[in-house]
Amino acid sequence: MLTVHLLGHAHVTYNNRPVPLSAKAVALITYLTIEKLPQHRERLADLLWNTPEARKNLRVELARIRSAGLNLFPLSRQLLYLENVETDLNTWLSQLGTELDQAGLAQWLSTLRGVPLSGLEDLGSPAFQEWIDHQRWVLTEHIEQVLGQAYRQFERSGKGWATRAIAARAEALGFVHPGELSGDDEEPASVFPAVGGVRGETSRGARSELWRDDALETDAVFGASAAVTDGPLHFSVPSREQALRGSLHRAAQAPQVVVLHGPTGCGKSYEAERALAGEQWLALRVNNSRAGRLVVATLAQTLLAQPFLLSPTKGSQTTVSGVSAEPYSSTAQPPGAHADATRTLQDVLLRPGSLEEDLVKVATVLATLPQPVAIVLDHAHNAPVELASLLEFLLNVPAACPRALIMLSRTPPAQAPLCRALLRRFGAAQSLVLEITPLSLNSVVQALGTRVDLDGVAFGADLYARAAVILQRSGGNPLHLLALLEGGGLPQLVPAPTAGAQDAGAEAGPLSQRRLPTTIRDTYLGEIDGWPAPLREALSHLGVIQGDFSFTLAESLPDAARSNIPAAALLREALDRRALVEAEAPSALAWPGFGSLGDVTRSEPWYRFRSEGLRIALASLLPHAERQALRRHLAAELETSQPGLALYYAERAGADQDADRLRKLYRARLDAGSPLLRPMVTGGQTSAPVATRMLSAPMLPPHPAPNVAEPRRTHAAASAGVTWQGYRLAWEPGGWLSVLSQGRYGHPHTLRVHVPLPAALRDAPRLTLRVVWRLDVFHGGHELGPNQVAFPLRFLVPGADGAQVLTPDDMSDYTEEGQRQGVRSDVILGTWMEHEVVFNLAAGQPTERLEVHVRALDLALTLGELTINGQPLLPLMAAPERLGVAGVRVDQPAVSPSLTVQR
Repeated sequence: MLTVHLLGHAHVTYNNRPVPLSAKAVALITYLTIEKLPQHRERLADLLWNTPEARKNLRVELARIRSAGLNLFPLSRQLLYLENVETDLNTWLSQLGTELDQAGLAQWLSTLRGVPLSGLEDLGSPAFQEWIDHQRWVLTEHIEQVLGQAYRQFERSGKGWATRAIAARAEALGFVHPGELSGDDEEPASVFPAVGGVRGETSRGARSELWRDDALETDAVFGASAAVTDGPLHFSVPSREQALRGSLHRAAQAPQVVVLHGPTGCGKSYEAERALAGEQWLALRVNNSRAGRLVVATLAQTLLAQPFLLSPTKGSQTTVSGVSAEPYSSTAQPPGAHADATRTLQDVLLRPGSLEEDLVKVATVLATLPQPVAIVLDHAHNAPVELASLLEFLLNVPAACPRALIMLSRTPPAQAPLCRALLRRFGAAQSLVLEITPLSLNSVVQALGTRVDLDGVAFGADLYARAAVILQRSGGNPLHLLALLEGGGLPQLVPAPTAGAQDAGAEAGPLSQRRLPTTIRDTYLGEIDGWPAPLREALSHLGVIQGDFSFTLAESLPDAARSNIPAAALLREALDRRALVEAEAPSALAWPGFGSLGDVTRSEPWYRFRSEGLRIALASLLPHAERQALRRHLAAELETSQPGLALYYAERAGADQDADRLRKLYRARLDAGSPLLRPMVTGGQTSAPVATRMLSAPMLPPHPAPNVAEPRRTHAAASAGVTWQGYRLAWEPGGWLSVLSQGRYGHPHTLRVHVPLPAALRDAPRLTLRVVWRLDVFHGGHELGPNQVAFPLRFLVPGADGAQVLTPDDMSDYTEEGQRQGVRSDVILGTWMEHEVVFNLAAGQPTERLEVHVRALDLALTLGELTINGQPLLPLMAAPERLGVAGVRVDQPAVSPSLTVQR
């Protein structure tokens, strides 16, 4: 058995005998052991050497490993991985549960020989050194907590000699005294994941060990928190759940076709399965929808696995997937029918005839089932339109009980030929389209509130801030949110890392720069693997671009970077596959429905990746040297138009001379007195002018926390959210407005919402605005060299004496586009605040609107109350109506720009 030793000086043994290997070979084996996933040779070479001869060096090192008697990696294998590998950590953890005497405890403690992963500090690229630092921190935390549990076990049994030995060993290694750690009765095996062999479960306090190339590894805000109990969290969306139940009820009159569409992980399968189980429907899941023959065979196989075919007793109560079928027992089949159905389905599988014959056989069995049946078709966006006639026949065959077809699609029906065809055939009366939109803040607060051990009113208030942080970080995707929770629990009440703690080589922003948890990473890589290799390679190069980009910038990439695909064809294919989306024009939104006012147009379309996680996953496929070359190219291309962003690329690429020149050019472009000209002050330290500044709740506020009560709520129901320019706006229950950014790392856009003023106030010479709100996440993206100052909230009345900016950044008034910007810096994160601002209007100059602006890279804020001269605008008394008709299209964003490619 090959054993990798992590607890001290890193080395490798085989059958308990040391194997003479170089430090680079030990580093390679250690990395593959901890990561567990297959790694490409080229990536490993760049990671461990970061030189032009990296691949050659890797081949030499692999040959030395083979010459040492370890035949671990076949010569022809491009993906390297390890199997049947043990670690000393796993062995050490497994020994704690046994009864240890003095000798046994001494031997157990002797396994801890020093700082974990010693000897690997100065090897490889900076990215590998960062990975070592992070893994050493993870291991140290694991060891400290295990020592703390052992200390408490012996302390409870009254064995003072053992507690003294454990404390002495911990202090000798520089660890925290075990007696200072908080008590916990969980067994170590359930708390700490395995680091080799079989993947362990990550529980409370444990960090996911997956490392993403070129991404920040800090987990300061994700720490152990209140434990999430067993069982899946349910994020309630009443309007969507009611629409789905209504469609199932209508199936009693006519078969129904339902399309649930949204990105991977949004909860399509969960929504369908929960609704079907609640209404006592039998769900027949079809995972492969590529061909009609496969659909028929899958249905036959799924039916054969159902319990009712094995229970032919007439009138007996059957149970399918834990759901009682008693309400439909009156339609039970006659004696012998079950056996006939079984033989029919077996013939379809073992003695197949023509597709039409087998289709009739399966339809005949489906028509006689004593329970409502729904065919759940997965990956409907990839299904051929030829399946439409087959599925239509299955639904329309006269049946004893209701029938429905639920299609799960990653794209809207307009981009899924099969969905589009079936919706046309069945019409509006027999169809329902539901977009599974990102989670709302209220749904996350409610779900987490049922799964944590609330600690009085104060913790309940913290829960709102914690929910906002994790919702913004996950983009509202349930799969991603659950992965973040499993990877580290709810956000802790700890300060966010300062700019000095950030890695200058990170790929994404402070809130977006987190490691991609295993589930999220696998989701994106699974999608990417299905794309053609040239497209995947070209999009990987595009993934180096931060934020939105134009057709011109995409076309400027070298032909080799675009895999010799013309820019127009590349963008068209990426749009079709939903890898890219077209960015909205920077027009304002109307209050309260958030429809586009169309007051701004663009001369050419701009594009962005569908999600920041997808962009990171694509960019991480490139070797480090190629990413650096592209950054130098982007710095040169953007020098004239966006010198601040060009400076960011030059600094990332290590082009110091270009960076010095671009820094002067960038500062010369800024307005005189701009806050971007001064150094940002964070934690009492002055950092570089373009340094990162992150504020993330809950943080220690710079001002005394205000005693502001939570705003009142009305009877207004929640309303579907609207996505626009990288933000998501949603009306929460009670009439509050929630605004969250989508975490894309680039220059933040300015979100503008026009609020009409009451008629009685349009001639008022003075307007006093009072707002009760909270800010839970804010990061302006200063490190990207923006041309305009970021802020979480700004109010503007056209014709007034200036705009009013509310921000936690400590800065003075400034001028933007010729208009004075009055700054209020008494903004505190993670709590309700009340602010009052005054606008003086010129005599005889009427005004019709108030403008609400947002400009931030990472943001989560909630507006609870808004009044002007005492007249309330918030909370809303009733949720605004959305575009679309119930039963035809639900939860659809109000505006969806057409997908065009400049030629």
